Amino acid sequence: MNKRAAIAFLAISMLAGGAAGAANAPVVRANNGIPNLHAVEQEILSYYQSGRYAHDAATVDGSLESYVDGRVRSGARKPAVVFDIDDTAVSAFAYERSHQFSYDPASWTRWEHEDRFPAIAPTLRLAKHLAAEHVAIFFITGRREPDLAATQRELAEVGYPKPTGLFLRPATDHASSVIPFKSQTRRRIEAMGYTVLASAGDQLSDLRGGYAERLYKLPNPMYFIP
Repeated sequence: MNKRAAIAFLAISMLAGGAAGAANAPVVRANNGIPNLHAVEQEILSYYQSGRYAHDAATVDGSLESYVDGRVRSGARKPAVVFDIDDTAVSAFAYERSHQFSYDPASWTRWEHEDRFPAIAPTLRLAKHLAAEHVAIFFITGRREPDLAATQRELAEVGYPKPTGLFLRPATDHASSVIPFKSQTRRRIEAMGYTVLASAGDQLSDLRGGYAERLYKLPNPMYFIP
């Protein structure tokens, strides 16, 4: 190999080695613990589409059913169960997916009035079972009172039994949390003589504040309501 060929060979070898080194070089990154938004969205999609969400919801609803059935057999006086609506009785997953996991009041109201939120199957089955067992069903929702008629129609349209009571948040309630409204409404139900055996919701704020024997939280990885 002549001198010029040797120099060319050495240069090519160095370039190849440099390229390989760059390909295998360690990545320096901040370890801030914050997951990538796209990855989280894909994980949520998989959670719903794989059937894991339906399984988890059925597990929670089944536990509620077992407890209430036992209390009814033991003679609970005027037994009642309280449900939230959105992502407890009906699902907003299709809405969230179509809006890239965002929310705006106008489109949400349009979906409400078009009855586009389907029933959550395990909760619907549970509600029908409770009605057959003569357990009073109440809905307490953060939806606002002007949406009362649309909400009544929507629940009936997807198959829910007619509730003993349906309570929507007053339009004048501007509290930073729904806890006072929901807990005080459960208190009103108890004042009517009912025994609130269970309260079910997808947010902890649906459940906190007392006035229920047992609390049941359905999964919701999409949003948070204080």
